[in-house]
Amino acid sequence: MAAVLRLGIGERGVTEIMAVSEHVSSLCVGAAALQVAPDVPERRDRRLAPLAEPSPGAGAGCLAEIAEWSRDQLGLDRAPDFWRFLGHQPRFLEATWAKDRLVFGAGRLDVPAKLCIGFAVASFRQSQYWVPYFTQLLRRRAEIDERSLVELTAAVMHYVSFNTVAHGMILGAKHTGMTAAAFAEGQGARGPEAVR
Repeated sequence: MAAVLRLGIGERGVTEIMAVSEHVSSLCVGAAALQVAPDVPERRDRRLAPLAEPSPGAGAGCLAEIAEWSRDQLGLDRAPDFWRFLGHQPRFLEATWAKDRLVFGAGRLDVPAKLCIGFAVASFRQSQYWVPYFTQLLRRRAEIDERSLVELTAAVMHYVSFNTVAHGMILGAKHTGMTAAAFAEGQGARGPEAVR
């Protein structure tokens, strides 16, 4: 947390990082539970079938919106399978899509930064569905190249390793007494005393 606050993004930026991380984590759980195979950029056999055509008024408008977004952002000619699976429960589909648009919209953090967070969480969760999804979004929306993708993956691996070691060693946080007042909006910590 101290490292994130040192970035100078303030409480709103930290809240956005938490929102993206929590949302992608739940998406990974959902895709794993439904055993959704990656369809971005390729499709594979699956056990459950995504919704082919929704009934009028039963999530059809939401799936049409997702399909339009998907054509532009992912290069698919339809809504991705995960969203079509959720189409079996239209209210849940609409709520999850609204949350997706909210947490991935521009805020204190820009969209490419949020996509990098999404990729990092999906990688950490080892999601067979969401890693290709976010990789495609990063390539098309953030124009990330292969070298940058490897660099992002290296950063994820590095911090997963650090967290694993810290957890395994039962290390306590040295910044438990830290408050948001120790950080100014747009600036890092105000000296070493701010994180003691």
